Parts: sequence; C-alpha cells; structure tokens
Amino acid sequence: MYNKERQQNSQVQKKPELTKSTKNKFNIPSKKLPKDLSRKVIPPLWKKIINSIENRDLDTLLYTLETIYKQKDVFRLPHPFIKNLETFASKSVRKGMCNFIFFYDSKGQNKWILCQCTSFVDAIISTTYSGKHNSSVANDTILGSLRKIMREEVGNSSNHLPQKAKFAGYLLDQTRPYHHFYDQLKWFIYLQDNKPILSEKSFFCPKNLSKKSSTKNNSITNMSVFPTIIGSNQLGMKLDKYTEKMERTVQKDSLEKLPTRIWKKIKKYIRSLTRKKTLTLWFGISGQKRIWVEQKDFLPAFVEQLSPWYSSFAFIIDGFTEYEDSNQAPLRGSKATPVSQDLEVINSIREKLACYSNVSVESVVGQTYREKIQKCQSADFFIANAGAGQLVPHRFCRKSGILHSNEKHCVFPTGINNTSVQLVDKSLVKDVGNLFAKSEQNRQAGAGLISYSINIQNVIDLAIQMLKLN
Repeated sequence: MYNKERQQNSQVQKKPELTKSTKNKFNIPSKKLPKDLSRKVIPPLWKKIINSIENRDLDTLLYTLETIYKQKDVFRLPHPFIKNLETFASKSVRKGMCNFIFFYDSKGQNKWILCQCTSFVDAIISTTYSGKHNSSVANDTILGSLRKIMREEVGNSSNHLPQKAKFAGYLLDQTRPYHHFYDQLKWFIYLQDNKPILSEKSFFCPKNLSKKSSTKNNSITNMSVFPTIIGSNQLGMKLDKYTEKMERTVQKDSLEKLPTRIWKKIKKYIRSLTRKKTLTLWFGISGQKRIWVEQKDFLPAFVEQLSPWYSSFAFIIDGFTEYEDSNQAPLRGSKATPVSQDLEVINSIREKLACYSNVSVESVVGQTYREKIQKCQSADFFIANAGAGQLVPHRFCRKSGILHSNEKHCVFPTGINNTSVQLVDKSLVKDVGNLFAKSEQNRQAGAGLISYSINIQNVIDLAIQMLKLN
C-alpha cells in the first residue's frame, strides 16, 4: 500500500512548500502538545494511520502499517505536513519510554521527528507544528524525553547533509513490563518479518523469533523502530487473538528451552507436593510503590488458618524482575535499589515464618520472566498485586488466584473472571498514600504510587473460598 502511494506521489511531485534550513529549531510547546494531529497532517497515508488509531480501527491500521514495517534498507515516510514530499530517516534516538526517529528530505531540509511510545505514532514534531492525537500517551512522557534529546542535539549539530540510515531492526526494550509485553512484543510476534532485535535491555525476547544483527559496518548509520501498532490502553486492555498468541508464545518459549532433566525434577516435585498435601503459593510483594501494608504479616496468619487442610506450605515470593539480556550486569543482591527493597520485605517475612517448621520460602526477586515462568509451574494458587506482579502467575501460567490493588488503580483488569481469578473488592480497600513521598502534598498524588490497607482476614477468607476448603 505504501509503495503504491509513493508511486502516485512521484507522478504528481510538486515543489516542496517548505524549505526550512536544518538549523531551524523544532517547534516544541512548553507545557503540552495540542491533540489536533489528525486535522493537521496532509498526506492520506498519515490521515489513515492517525484516524485508525483514534477510532481503534485495528484491521485498517494493521494493513496500512505492515507495508511500512516491511521496508528494507532505508526507512521512508511522507512528510506529514507537506504535500508529496518523501523523507527518509537519518537516525533514531531512544529516551525514556519513547523512540524518536529523525527525518529529512533529499536536500537535508524539512526535518521532522516521529515519536513512538505505545503506538506507531504518539506525536510528530516539526519546525512549524508539533502535536499528538487523541489516543497519545501523556505530555510529560513525550516532552520530558524530547527536551533531554534536544539538549544533547545542540552539542551534536553538524553542517553536513544528513545521511540515509539503514532500517536495521526493532527495539524491544520498554522500561515497564506491561508495555513491553502488550504494546511491543505482541505486535513483534504478529509482524515476524525477520528483522533483528537490537535492544540492549529487554524483559523477554522469544528465542525462536530473535535474530541478532549481522551489520558490522561502522560507516553505515543504523536506525531502529518500536514494533508498535496501537497501545493496549488505547484498545481498552481487552484480550484479543494477538494478545492470546503473545501470552502463549511467552509461556511456551520459556518452557521449551528448559533442559529435560530440570523439567522432570519440577514435575516430580509437583507430584511429591500433592502426596504430602503441601500448598504451594505464589506470593507477590512490593518494596517500592502500591504496597499492601499488611504484606509482611499475611503469610504467618495464612499458615495458622489453613493448617487444618495442609500439612506444609511452600511460598514462592515474587517481586522485581530483571532484564533477560545476558550482556547486562545482574540486578541481584544489593546492587540495585528495587531488588534490595524487595529483599528487605522478604527477609522480614522469613523472620516471621521462622517458628514454623512446615514452611519453606523461595525468593524469585531479581530473576527474569523466563526463570519465573519456569518456577511458577509448581504453584497451586497465587496472591499478587493487579499490576505487573500478576503477569507470571495469571497471564503466562494461567493459575488461579487473588489480585489486589489500591482504591483507584487496577493496571491490568483483563482476565479477572471472578471465578478462577478474583480482585479483592474495592470496598475492602483503604488507601494510605504514597509511603515514599517527600512532602504531604505529594502523598496522595499518582494513583499508581498509592499504597493501601486490606484486612488480612478478608484475603484469607477469599482464599479459603476459592480453594474450596469450606
């Protein structure tokens, strides 16, 4: 489709309406980007892309973007605000949650930037107009990273004509697990066009789809893109065939690469637990944000009240997850603040459980998603927060369990069916504020940071009900 439009444009090529110098500054608003991008873009291709995102027209969007992603060598797109002007990517810059791709025309003029975050396009920056669409991410997410890049660009300015960069591959490296899996990996699996993954850090790359770049030529500038189509939040976090395929791929890829001898040990361990009436519970904790303040005291009470039904308990305690790239320094131990904070919580729980001889505790804090999925195979039940903490037990391993969060926040409600997976009723939750806020003013700011209290007995009663013990 895109190649056809390029041919049509070349037949009626007009003189560019703008001839701004590459030295002209980008038009970057001080506070927020206007949301009228759909009205400002001129080429039909851009109107189709943005309207499809805003209207959640996934079929049209997939059909349109597939041809763009399948481009080889140079990455080309029409200038969004000038008729019949083809531009090429000269570089891509990764910052924060965004990927910024810089474009120029063949004369090194009429520059603009494509900003990707959770969708193929979240904002467009040019020298004359900058804006986003109605489904774009928050202004701070875009503008904060963009300003940092612009400060760096001042020192890297050059009078040389920009060079066409090679479309070398994809970035699978979102800073937050949810966006990594449901905004990037989902669509990377769908595209499967054999381009390599170029990320230095990634939470999960399917080994059967991953491909390393063979380009060693330092004289060629490479650029890379996010394999994004439309963000999961924009689609209402609903399950669809693309989400289901991604989740199955993650689970299958994690277990297929497990050595046979280890997999046999896991299955033998599961059978032995069944004979001994041991309950293996996957228990998620947090040491940074959205903390369930009773989490340290829950497991001792859980053991006391469920002892009539189980002779022993095995607790697998989950928290911070490490990037799986082998080139990265491990985040285990005290080398990373999130890990050390989670380990402090686990050490406190271990102390409270020390008096129980029929209890074992295993920490998976600081392990990768692949490692955690393997460990979670032995779990009978889970209790975890409704954010990224539920991904392993709920979405990838499909275990039964309980989810909890603060009064206002439930990051990922998909799949909570009130039978095998239930969310603690919000009427039983009381927010206590951001425990790490430096001022009282910020204590109640940000739903994603607010910690909360839930009476331990309410969670135990729900667990007894779901395990059908009464």
